Amino acid sequence: MSNPTPTPATVELWIRSFAPSSAGPTQERALDRLDELASTASIESVEVGVWGKEVEVEGVDRAVRIPQLQRIERRLEAFETWAARTDRRLEPFFRNAHVESSITGESRDVWRLPTIAVAEFDENDDLLHVAPCRDGDRTIDVFDRFDALADDAEPHRPMDGPRRTEEVMTDRSSERTNYGRDHVDLPAFRSD
Repeated sequence: MSNPTPTPATVELWIRSFAPSSAGPTQERALDRLDELASTASIESVEVGVWGKEVEVEGVDRAVRIPQLQRIERRLEAFETWAARTDRRLEPFFRNAHVESSITGESRDVWRLPTIAVAEFDENDDLLHVAPCRDGDRTIDVFDRFDALADDAEPHRPMDGPRRTEEVMTDRSSERTNYGRDHVDLPAFRSD
């Protein structure tokens, strides 16, 4: 068992877009729990990211042109680094797979992504925890992390300065990251 994780400044919830309807209640429950944490815990911000079922491992050229893909790839790299540093395992929840097309004969390596995941960051944008993961024989899922954060929460604790509690789907607002990549200014997304 490892040391308890400090209370994060930012919690990111990742949900799979177009997930089967059976995943809907789980995603809704996770969004509700995230809202509860935002109102009771000493978390400065919550963010919601969307990803698909899988992302190509070697899609570097495409990722440079697509900011959301770039963000996902950076997160996955950070998750791997965190898992190695903390002696946790991301598999079987995040899986590398080799996919071949029987029609075109093309093949590629992909990351298979979970339906929901959560990442916690401190005030310096250092990654504190990722779920789901394995710690030895124990599985830690997203709701285990939400429970742990709720247990540490102090209801309506006054904070110095404004508190950001909205859900966003753009890149993190921090100008720096601590997982080996320079910050990239991403273009604003149009909603119309």
